[in-house]
Amino acid sequence: APNVQPPGLVGSAEYNLTLVNKMASTTMKRDLKNEMAYNMGKISVGWHRDSGLKDFSSIAVYQTLKDTVTANSWGVAIRAMDGGTGGPLASVPALLVPLPSGSLYYMFDDFNHNHEHAVIAGSDGVRYSSTHRVAREGAGTWQYIRDKTKQVLDASTKFNSSEKTCQASKKTFEKFVAHVRLQQLLMNEVEFEWLRQWYVQGSKHASLHPYWHQPIEVLCDSYSNMEQRSVDLLVRMKRASHDNKTETFNTELSEDLFDVFIETLTERSNQRSGWTARYRDPIFGEIPADERPFPCPLLDRTGDMTLDESLKKGQMPEDLENVIAKLREWRSAFVVLKEGGDEQNTDSARNDTIAKSKKRKKSSKGSLTRKEQKRVASNWQQLKAKI
Repeated sequence: APNVQPPGLVGSAEYNLTLVNKMASTTMKRDLKNEMAYNMGKISVGWHRDSGLKDFSSIAVYQTLKDTVTANSWGVAIRAMDGGTGGPLASVPALLVPLPSGSLYYMFDDFNHNHEHAVIAGSDGVRYSSTHRVAREGAGTWQYIRDKTKQVLDASTKFNSSEKTCQASKKTFEKFVAHVRLQQLLMNEVEFEWLRQWYVQGSKHASLHPYWHQPIEVLCDSYSNMEQRSVDLLVRMKRASHDNKTETFNTELSEDLFDVFIETLTERSNQRSGWTARYRDPIFGEIPADERPFPCPLLDRTGDMTLDESLKKGQMPEDLENVIAKLREWRSAFVVLKEGGDEQNTDSARNDTIAKSKKRKKSSKGSLTRKEQKRVASNWQQLKAKI
């Protein structure tokens, strides 16, 4: 009866995401791995739970087979998990359910929380499947990233509208530093979760999805805008490291701002190295040219420019290692100017030598972020304990 609610947890079936897959059989793809846990045969999709879904929501899967001769050779494997978070339950046997062409199956309510499933490859034919899910809305959508970039850029404009932002109260400056960190982390998110994900799929994929052309263009413009604002800050930080009297901004500049850039640019540099290794995967040489990664003009910059030349163009170089090294130099010089610039006593050569020694120590320590300094201090305490 339509008004009778079944007992137990009942999740949503208002599907808002469809994933379409094409899978080759064991005769077409001979390098498929064996399912080792239960010896079920060759595995097309390994053991997993679907992620990014609303809790207890329904999952529907439809499959159709093409050019298949052997009936029921494809199947879905199911195994119960210990409490949903532990390993497989040895007391509950795993199941292999044959799936003929035209099969439709569901995973209801808490099934996906407490079980894993896998796809066992058939001996012939091609499997096409559509998986229908109720995805969590918010993070990971175009609306989410569009609104987030707009919010950050609007906040940047608000901070930049006042020339005395960084001369204000300590609390206001701390908010500014937090905003800069958020902006840099957002740049990482836009670059690695959106732009590179788009361009790595090739020009053919781009031509098949014209809807995404404008959103990608908007994200490129937003990234460029955030990069220009970042460069403006880098230029002011460079000036602050040379003379703390040339800009009113410098007198209130904090090492925390240097730390934000060093930490977030290091993360960006490491992720870029990972993507560079990904681009070198031999698999790209085996697929059609229009399905290989194609360059993103905003990120894949050509030409050898010095750091100063890049900054004048409002850009950061693709290789960030030199930027990070310079930031450490600027931070070190800033610390010396801020804390030790007035310590020298010209009345005594001895005092002059002591002041220079203090300056060298501060310079060496000043290149490290606060987190790095804490790690060094912690390591020294451990070393002393062993002596």
